[in-house]
Amino acid sequence: MKIYNTVLSKRFCGPPKTGNGGFTAGLLVEAVGTDAAEIRLLNPTPVETSIIIESEKGLRGTIFNDSKKALATLKSIPDEDFPEYNLPVVPDLDDAKKMSVLYAGFTTHPFPTCFVCGPKREVNDGMRIFVGPAPEQIGFDNLLVGHWLPDETIASQNGFIRDAAIWGALDCPGGFSAVSDDPRLIVLSKICGRIIERPKVGENCIVMTWRLKRMTRAFKVMTAIFESESIRLLAIAAALCLAPRNWDSANQEGM
Repeated sequence: MKIYNTVLSKRFCGPPKTGNGGFTAGLLVEAVGTDAAEIRLLNPTPVETSIIIESEKGLRGTIFNDSKKALATLKSIPDEDFPEYNLPVVPDLDDAKKMSVLYAGFTTHPFPTCFVCGPKREVNDGMRIFVGPAPEQIGFDNLLVGHWLPDETIASQNGFIRDAAIWGALDCPGGFSAVSDDPRLIVLSKICGRIIERPKVGENCIVMTWRLKRMTRAFKVMTAIFESESIRLLAIAAALCLAPRNWDSANQEGM
């Protein structure tokens, strides 16, 4: 078991006071060293505050606050046990860019400074993944598509994009698909995903997301990332998003 203390920079926020859910999940993925995993987000992970990460290589991990309250847990999934999903038809890059322009978050956004999808974040600061409505495809409810151009600020030392950023990209777009027909505040509760191939810095990616199921307060969504030229599937995740019963309204203000 490896145990270490770290601080989640406010750069990687979702809500302004807490970490982006997908990026936080990705921190555990990086610590455990797995390509496929299920992560449960139990409590918001604060930014600019000491947290503890415990990990067992290739198997499991947990994030705690300094009072040893569990904030997130990870269970690794063997690649051969990861489920296969039906995928939509992927548009070309030019069409994906046109759909990005129609992003609902440009008009109304619960967390406009979110590291992954916040329109108030600048190039080379936020990831700026903006998904807009796509032409209907049978079996893919609330289908949204966007363009992502990963930059060097989220790269690992080998020139590929770090896992935490990829998991962030697998989180936020699904939140917009979940409630695109009934906008409301939702947050990530659970995400089960797999990285098949890590994108390189400057490699154009197409992000697609669709809703699998709608419940009273919960929404199940799917998000997939493709390389734009070959249409190779790079990463995919199913996520469960929840409308919180009690939300600190102060955690919606800008940074």
